[in-house]
Amino acid sequence: MLPAQITVNSSGSLNICNKINVTNGTSILNILPIDNVNCLLGDPYNPMYYINSTLIYSGTNYIASDKRIKENFRDIESPLSKILKMEGWEYDLIPDSFDYVGTEEIQKEKAEIKKNRLGFVAQEIKEILPEAVRYDKKYDKYYIEYTAIIPVIVEAMKEQQTKIEEQQTTIEKLSDRVETLEGNTSNEKSATISSSDASLSSNVATLSQNIPNPFSSSTRIDIYLPTTTKAANLYIYNMQGAQVKSYTITNRGNTSVTIDGYTLEAGMYLYTLIADGKEVDTKKMILTK
Repeated sequence: MLPAQITVNSSGSLNICNKINVTNGTSILNILPIDNVNCLLGDPYNPMYYINSTLIYSGTNYIASDKRIKENFRDIESPLSKILKMEGWEYDLIPDSFDYVGTEEIQKEKAEIKKNRLGFVAQEIKEILPEAVRYDKKYDKYYIEYTAIIPVIVEAMKEQQTKIEEQQTTIEKLSDRVETLEGNTSNEKSATISSSDASLSSNVATLSQNIPNPFSSSTRIDIYLPTTTKAANLYIYNMQGAQVKSYTITNRGNTSVTIDGYTLEAGMYLYTLIADGKEVDTKKMILTK
């Protein structure tokens, strides 16, 4: 007599030919029908597979993506803006009744798996990218299709790269302009004497070209002020003529001002030294990022 091909154990698990096991939702592997065309394989709140009539969702398998099953292609709107709004989180999953089934070792393994996870919050992503979020009314749970976020990331990177290339072109043009201006200034001088040395031999305030120029992290502006100078200020203007920074110069003789790049936007600036109400000099500088 052949052994029973279909058995049901005390926990409610259905075994068919020792090959298919349909459980009551308390073991690691579950086959759980949802309706006539959908089912889950695994934990109902975190399934290994979600299967419907056309797609198989899985963290490890390929997903049907043939162009012949798609239509109505459209550009993703504002991908970079969407990505910048997303918040990634490290979190722990809240224990549920399934975590207390099995031996103590199995329960400990389940608890460890739920610690230090990385991901998004479905309710937050729904406000930014609703196409990547699914709500299961039966279980009252929100799910994220993480693979749906990948195309948005790709398009965001392309959008960002376009902006970077445009900024680089602008910076190169500004650098060329500064080189031309500096070349014209050099031609007007009959000798190349450092401003600090010249200042020591005169009683005239001087303003040096910032070093380095262009700069990204920081730059230094050397200044010489005679001891008789009563008041002196260094002003920085953008190319629209708006003052963006000012420095009161308290030291006399050879001194300097350091400007940190992170305090300004990338671009070209003018800086002017005013001593006792009179303009000493104005020069240009370029900040790159």
